Amino acid sequence: MRDDQLIDISACHRTWATIETDALLHNYTVLSKGISAVSPSCVSVCVVKADAYGHGVETVSDILWQAGCRHFAVATTEEALTLKRCLEKYAPEKPALVLVLGYTHPEAVGDMMDAGITLTCVSGEHAEALSRRAAEMGGRVSCHIALDTGMNRIGLSVHTPEDIRNAVSDVRHIMRLSGICVTGMFTHFALADEDYDKAVMPDSHTLTQYARYRAVYDDLCATGDRPAFCHVCNSAAAIRLPCLYPDVCFDGVRFGISLYGYGVSPAPHHTYALRPAMTLKTRVIHIHRLCPGEIVSYSGRYRADMPRTIATLPIGYADGFRRGFEGAFVTVHTARGDVCVPVVGRICMDQCMLDVTDLGVNVGDEVTLFGQSTPFFEAPQASLEALCERANTIPYEILCQITARVPRVTI
Repeated sequence: MRDDQLIDISACHRTWATIETDALLHNYTVLSKGISAVSPSCVSVCVVKADAYGHGVETVSDILWQAGCRHFAVATTEEALTLKRCLEKYAPEKPALVLVLGYTHPEAVGDMMDAGITLTCVSGEHAEALSRRAAEMGGRVSCHIALDTGMNRIGLSVHTPEDIRNAVSDVRHIMRLSGICVTGMFTHFALADEDYDKAVMPDSHTLTQYARYRAVYDDLCATGDRPAFCHVCNSAAAIRLPCLYPDVCFDGVRFGISLYGYGVSPAPHHTYALRPAMTLKTRVIHIHRLCPGEIVSYSGRYRADMPRTIATLPIGYADGFRRGFEGAFVTVHTARGDVCVPVVGRICMDQCMLDVTDLGVNVGDEVTLFGQSTPFFEAPQASLEALCERANTIPYEILCQITARVPRVTI
């Protein structure tokens, strides 16, 4: 969207989210360079599921493509087809990989083959069903095999020595199915972004998962059955592990939340300076005085103990600004400068209120709810991380839940 369109949206006193292309480009560049420094042959797989984590898949995929990304991952077949349509403008060059990380119903195989999309085999039975459908249609569908090394979600079970032997046998069987072309194999770490000794190394569960995957991988290599594209690292693992275990990179790493500037806490083994790509903004639409003893919003959870000044914002939980953010702080950009103020009273479906007593806030003042325009170092309580802590959630969830009625403005 052009800058003049940004002005039009800002002037209408409604909520909008800016998507800063420079931040996306910066994050992709530093992440890819970091991996290349450890493993030059490893490629970045950019995860753009959930409408690119709420940032808009058309905008994000365009930026990433122009930055050199040719490997993408999504969660569903619908997302895969949407992504392919977004990238059609670059024909005849085509993505090296569009991978559906989740389950695909066998009836969708024909469309996936036609579009050149790679599916995930979540079990031996699933692989056989995909193969039968592809063979009925006279073709072969590209698939990556998922190994369950400890996430306990999808994939061939790889937990015990017997599991490892069975998984190796199952992978070889799947590779010989007439309707499947096995082009990759992956697993997903459960705790790479949580249990972590910041002074030493990643948690033991992550290393256990890696060892289980590696056992299957080594057995397949020994007989020449290694799938062409192997990958295990998500954002946290890709940032934390390679400096200690370069072999963990394999052929690619999956960058998800880190592309958008969040999700990985600092660690001594990396110096990535990621930048938030989304800034959620609105404007003050109403100001009024509150007498002592009066309440604000539903349930009367906030009651004035003295005369207060209340500002109303046109954003609520239907926009993705959750009820759990009650009591959080946001940044109001006033004529006097930026002020950090609390959200008071229950957050409504379409509106919420601030206590702006004696702060010189006026109708029309711009408000940053989170994002890189927030003066984080002066007011860390007005950051996305602070919102997450208050609502007992994570940046992934908040970003993905900024709803479609909030326009995304690319700047």
